[in-house]
Amino acid sequence: MAFGRIPRFSPSFSPVEAAISLRWLAQGALDGSADTAKVEEWESEFARYIGAQHAVMVPSARFGFYLLLKSLGVGEGDEVIVPALTYFAIPAMVPLLGARPVFADVGLRTHVLDPDAFRAAITPRTKAVVPTHLFGTPCDMDAIREIAHEHDIQVIEDCAQSTGARSRGQRVGHLGDHAYYTFGLTKNITTLSGAMVTTDDANVAHSIRSEIAAGGPTSRRKLAKEAATGLAMWAATHPALYWATVHPAVVLGNKLGEDPIHDRFGEAERRYDEIPGYYYSSSKARAVQAAVGLHQLGRIDDLNGARIRNGRHLDGALAHVPGLTTPEYPPGSEPIYMSFVVHHPRRNDLMEALRSRGVDTTVGYMGAFGDHPLFQEYAADCPNAARAFDELLHLPVHPNLSPTDRDHLVEAVRAACLSLS
Repeated sequence: MAFGRIPRFSPSFSPVEAAISLRWLAQGALDGSADTAKVEEWESEFARYIGAQHAVMVPSARFGFYLLLKSLGVGEGDEVIVPALTYFAIPAMVPLLGARPVFADVGLRTHVLDPDAFRAAITPRTKAVVPTHLFGTPCDMDAIREIAHEHDIQVIEDCAQSTGARSRGQRVGHLGDHAYYTFGLTKNITTLSGAMVTTDDANVAHSIRSEIAAGGPTSRRKLAKEAATGLAMWAATHPALYWATVHPAVVLGNKLGEDPIHDRFGEAERRYDEIPGYYYSSSKARAVQAAVGLHQLGRIDDLNGARIRNGRHLDGALAHVPGLTTPEYPPGSEPIYMSFVVHHPRRNDLMEALRSRGVDTTVGYMGAFGDHPLFQEYAADCPNAARAFDELLHLPVHPNLSPTDRDHLVEAVRAACLSLS
């Protein structure tokens, strides 16, 4: 245990991936066909893991989502249903094609798209729906798929936080028509940035691949910087260092009304006038990303397994803590606990109380967009998303939690909640 100090997250990136990165980055002449061959190997293995026919590496999840919509012919006057509790960049992509994002409410404690809210949001103009497996919790895909098929609506799964999760025994990403994933340093699988799109539709895959192939390669300097950042994150969250370095900075920042980790990895919410040009100019993945991804894919089930053990422990241990509301999971859902998200009416006070007890937490990066200034012309009544946004708090659930850490975490939460009751 980190001397009673527990980081909010710990990266899947490790010194092993750092060594892989260094080896491939050192091969400076490795471009063109060699890069392509390694990336194709990675795409093939990822598709096999998900159970999809095709996988295409893209520079970011939001760009992959945009290309998916474009390949499906989404355009002027069409509507795309998205959950009201989501990341701003997803609904921000929809108007770029002349379509409208339509916000549908989530389950208050599941945090994922409510099938009844999805059905109520459908109009004759609905072209696609985006069930987001938020926080590693799969949506009720049987219900969503049945509703979508009734109305000839394309189902695009958002798996940005759920790679490896299952619903009724099947991995997410192969439960709808198409899916996208992201592999940033804070995810449960990383490729030094980048993302993936999977589909069984050969035409969709070809369309996206053609767009990506027209661009240039990802910058080696950027990838080297990501590898260095990943290694620094691993070291900073290691028990030998975290208690004396990062945690004091987080506590101090909290007292000053700041969150240095949130500020480092977050970005300002905004709308887009057009797709950023660098997505096209540096769209092609490098062999180093593929090599890291292949190694990570070999570890992901073990890493997810540790998350699941920790999450299930917290499910039971925190179920009856005064003032605290723990998560619920849709029928058939087998979450990977990318995050363990609780609710408390005094969320900010609880966050401060936990940090004073050595447990770092975060409110995360999601927003409630049913009634948000950024998308005011698309406003919809989504009370569950609004309430969840005001009350939710992420507790540490990462694979590097030891049994002692878990016990300390549970006791810290109980003590903090009792102090606020």
